[in-house]
Amino acid sequence: MRKYFLAAALPVVGILICLQGCNKARECPEVTTVVYEDISSADKGVESYTCSSLGKASLLEQTWCEAKDQFEQRGQSTSSDDFLVYLKGFREGYSLASQAEDSRLSLFDEVNSQSEPPYDMGYRDGYVAVMGAMGILEYNCTSTDLASEYKDRWCEAADAYRSSGSGSDNNPFVRERFIDGYMTGGRVALTIPTSMEAFFGGENPEGKQPAIVQPSGDLKSTELAFYRGFDVGYKAMIDSIRESINQVMQQMQIPNNMEFPEGLMPPPPGQ
Repeated sequence: MRKYFLAAALPVVGILICLQGCNKARECPEVTTVVYEDISSADKGVESYTCSSLGKASLLEQTWCEAKDQFEQRGQSTSSDDFLVYLKGFREGYSLASQAEDSRLSLFDEVNSQSEPPYDMGYRDGYVAVMGAMGILEYNCTSTDLASEYKDRWCEAADAYRSSGSGSDNNPFVRERFIDGYMTGGRVALTIPTSMEAFFGGENPEGKQPAIVQPSGDLKSTELAFYRGFDVGYKAMIDSIRESINQVMQQMQIPNNMEFPEGLMPPPPGQ
């Protein structure tokens, strides 16, 4: 890393006075040396870091080292001119992802790495690097890989996110907060005490306190996504519970003289 040393400038007159009237070291002002990092070298293509202690690294060094590692994993050499273009894209993707902004590129579509411009390649890698650091999950809902109950619920919540218009598919951070809210809303719906009549009558069950309270004022996109997801997930669970109860009741042998709560009627004869 190049460092530059800038001597603090003193007026010429002051220096002459100091030299003439200074008999003791403590009577003369000290000349201070200011040390700073020349970050402009990032645009001049002369950056180079050892990458030996990233825990104490500056953001420039951290992103340079991460980009170098990713670039080399692609079988490329950092000595090529393409690395400088890749690095610039990496830093843009990294910056936007750090602010939970939409990605301008689709992140997980199949791309021919041989024909993809180095800048776009770096952009994707930089954006995805922040996703990995934040623990953002990504499932391929059209594949049977990693099949699990959680994946099924995740894909259900992802579908709800798209249909709700709460954000872009190119923003995994907003989507992840919506999914977190969706899962949480469904869990809370199972804990709220209510009567069977409320379910059968099509009413929303009510507990002793609200299911959730959204703070007033302007919210960040990720915060707003959580509350929207909560509301959608909560209502979806209530509807699912109501449907399950109706199915169970219809399958039971029902006495002719049984009275039904309003909203639930016995199935027609023969069905």
